[in-house]
This record gives sequence, C-alpha cells and structure tokens, in this order.
Amino acid sequence: MPKTTFQDTNGVAVASFLLCLAVGIIAGIAIQRPWPIIAGVLVGVYLLYAIKVVRQWERVALLRLGHYVGLRGPGLFFIVPVFETLSPFVDQRVRV
Repeated sequence: MPKTTFQDTNGVAVASFLLCLAVGIIAGIAIQRPWPIIAGVLVGVYLLYAIKVVRQWERVALLRLGHYVGLRGPGLFFIVPVFETLSPFVDQRVRV
C-alpha cells in the first residue's frame, strides 16, 4: 500500500470535516446537549471519505462492489465509502 503524503491529502474533504465539526460544537454549546457534536463528527468523517478530487490530468475508474461503473474526473465528485472504491489514478499527460 502506498504511503500517503501531505500532497495527496484532499483539502476539500478536510475543510468539510472541520466545518461539520465546528458547526456541531457551536450547536452543542448553544443547546447544551452532546448530540450535535456527535452528529457533526459523524457527518464530517463521512464527508472526509466521500469527497474525492481528481487533478486536471488524471482520471479514475469507479468500482461499485467490484464492478466497473464508469470513469470519473477531472474535478470533484462523491463516492459512497463502503460500496464504491476507486482504481489507482491514471495519469493522462503526454510524455515526450
């Protein structure tokens, strides 16, 4: 399994996780109950794994339960983390 570097992290997913966490904490403090914090963490963790970003020169095959669904990318898209997986990213740049 390849090592994940800081460059490979998905900034959009991390930002959505932090936003959900902050909203959950603010709502939990406002109503003095713990469930908004728990809900914020759960939604944030889901978004952390569901949001994918493919660079401009890359494409990726989407597999649902191991069966080919289609190509995705470039850009932002969502997957269902338990049921859908991604193949290794394919670099589409022309090399001379």
